[in-house]
Amino acid sequence: MGRPNLTEVRTKEILDAFESCVARYGLEGSSLERVADAANMKRSILRHYIGNRDDLVTALAERVTANFRTGLQEYFADTSVSDRIRRVLVFLFPDQPSSSTESVLVVEALIAAGDKYPNVRELMLSYVEDLIKQITRELVAVFPSANRQRCWEVAYGIVSICFNQESLAPLGLTPKYLKAARSSARILIQSLES
Repeated sequence: MGRPNLTEVRTKEILDAFESCVARYGLEGSSLERVADAANMKRSILRHYIGNRDDLVTALAERVTANFRTGLQEYFADTSVSDRIRRVLVFLFPDQPSSSTESVLVVEALIAAGDKYPNVRELMLSYVEDLIKQITRELVAVFPSANRQRCWEVAYGIVSICFNQESLAPLGLTPKYLKAARSSARILIQSLES
């Protein structure tokens, strides 16, 4: 009997540790030594399963964007036309944040790393574009006579409000900010009625 393949398990452990380090120390402060310590393994094990630091950053961006896409597809898989706007607003502006402070910090760190890591830039840009496209599809379904470019612009505006709300969440915003974000999104959506 051969030894079990530990690649999947070790990769998950390493990425979990790296994600935690990025949230705590930022991308630049998350050295391979720090990640190895957090994962309770030697640095050589990191390199064996993931590769170098650039590979680690790319693997984290791939995981983050893959998880996002899965969540997006699952959420919007079964939406009736009459319920689409409410579901868009619940998805983008939930009563309880769907993202932890840690995950928001990781996403922001990956976005900020785009100038140094072009492949990460492309992954994160694709992440944003996929969200805007999905919201645009929902708006077009509800407002079929609206100009498609205008639907995209409204979707972009709503997503921008969402990202701002998420990025400020670690400040412990009071509920009035969430209410204002939803209200602003509704105003943008209502502009498609005219």
